[in-house]
Amino acid sequence: MRDVLVVDDDFMVAEIHRRFVEQVDGFRAVGVARTGNEALSAARDLRPQLILLDVYLPDMTGLQVLQQLRSEGDRVGVIMITAARELDTVKGAL
Repeated sequence: MRDVLVVDDDFMVAEIHRRFVEQVDGFRAVGVARTGNEALSAARDLRPQLILLDVYLPDMTGLQVLQQLRSEGDRVGVIMITAARELDTVKGAL
């Protein structure tokens, strides 16, 4: 079973993502975070194998969350979720 952390500040969107994860064989949602700080704390505590990470969060960007995780040596898989079309944002996520 692969543990997934869902990170999105929009309650309804986070719930949609959580339910989708629960329907995929071999995956389970182990937590939902609504801010960047909550995401970092949950990633440290829950040690998920995958994070679904929104780019736009109220306290920091998803890119900043990803950079912090990587600077701590966390190699967790991350799927960035965004409606962003700005080329710099998309390139930064790669």
